[in-house]
Amino acid sequence: MQELLNEYESGFDIKVGSEIEGEVISITDRVAYVDIHTNTEAQIYINYYTKDPNVQSFKDTNLKVGDIIKAKVTKVSREGSKESTLILLSCLDKLNDEIVEELKNKFDNNETIKVLVTKESEKIYEVSYKGIKGFMPKSLASKNLEINKEIDVKILSLEVNGKRINLKVSERAILDLEYKKNRDLELSKVNEGDILTGEVIKIEPYGAILKFNYLTGLMKTNQYSHKFVKLNDAIKIGDKLDVKVIKKENDKIELSHKALVESPFAKYIKNHKVADTVKGVLAEKFPFGFVIKLDEDVTGLLHKTEFSFNPNDNYQNNVNVGDEIEVSIIKIDEANEKISLSRKPLLDNPWERVDCKVNDVTTVTVSEINDKGLIVVAYGVDAFIPLSEVCENINEAKDKYQVGDKVDAIVLQVNPKRWQLKMSILKLAKAKEKEEIDKLLENNDVEESTLGDQFKDILK
Repeated sequence: MQELLNEYESGFDIKVGSEIEGEVISITDRVAYVDIHTNTEAQIYINYYTKDPNVQSFKDTNLKVGDIIKAKVTKVSREGSKESTLILLSCLDKLNDEIVEELKNKFDNNETIKVLVTKESEKIYEVSYKGIKGFMPKSLASKNLEINKEIDVKILSLEVNGKRINLKVSERAILDLEYKKNRDLELSKVNEGDILTGEVIKIEPYGAILKFNYLTGLMKTNQYSHKFVKLNDAIKIGDKLDVKVIKKENDKIELSHKALVESPFAKYIKNHKVADTVKGVLAEKFPFGFVIKLDEDVTGLLHKTEFSFNPNDNYQNNVNVGDEIEVSIIKIDEANEKISLSRKPLLDNPWERVDCKVNDVTTVTVSEINDKGLIVVAYGVDAFIPLSEVCENINEAKDKYQVGDKVDAIVLQVNPKRWQLKMSILKLAKAKEKEEIDKLLENNDVEESTLGDQFKDILK
């Protein structure tokens, strides 16, 4: 019984895996001796005290005699007598737990950590954080890294399964975060209308991407030049280009190079103004009018209502694409780069000289006879006399009148702005007839003659 008690007091009950607490009683470069209240002190080697690869001696630590440490028993060996018992300790398990807890806190708080690059393979770098191994895909590194160099990284994932720890980190995440911060700062200082100089970093059919310090922007293909060009033929990667910010929306900017170059339209209107007479070439014909090419990359619209003062003018059928046309500028829309044209100011407008009113009587000249009536020249313009205001039917009209005949007519309607003048022969004839009858009735000799005598001239 006493022998068993002595054995217990001597510490032989301590087993591998036991957690103990003891006082440091002696320290060498590589070993620290710990009193664990047995007849034999325990030992802990430097590589079982810390996982820091830069620490090779206890001189590089803060451990000193008298410190109390907690550790786990890793080995108990007895060779013969009690005095030859060897007890080895390790702080690594507890240290691992502390480091893992530290990593969890840094991961949860999105903090940066420093890791040591320990090894390189084809696709990854192996790293170490206080002895905890991890890895980083090469795609997440900023560049080729040096082995045994420390770098700042972000923890992308941390999985702990028993003693197995899976730590994934990224250097680029830090750089991206810093880049975004600088980009946002640069963007905040950019406003629509600003003129910047950027470097072409990408060219696509839809446009080019330009890079400034941290900010990038899009220049659409149609914003490079005032005329169509293929960007690949006009610019190349690496070119420096002056551009204007034309839109800033949703943290993006749109750019224009052509906004800094005077447009053909702007050049043209410098030398031409409203009321100027200009020449152009008929470029396209549409039902609503013509597109007239006035200069290189400058066109104007000649609307059909501006062909002539005469709405019946068949001008559209008398000209062809490619014909030169003389026109007058009647409107310039600088905001939309549009020019409106007209032929009217260049034409004589006889209707401006029409000075008559309803019931005026004048002598007209017959210029055309058709099924609808007579076209006559009156007051220097074409007037219309409907068939109902000429005679009973067209045959009678053709028998009674010839082109070139002169006849008196009375004005029924007149509207010079619409080129409308309507006249009547019958109404004038009836008016004259009534006038003659009224004169006869007023004649003092009317009682001395028969009724037939009075109207014989009228009724012939």
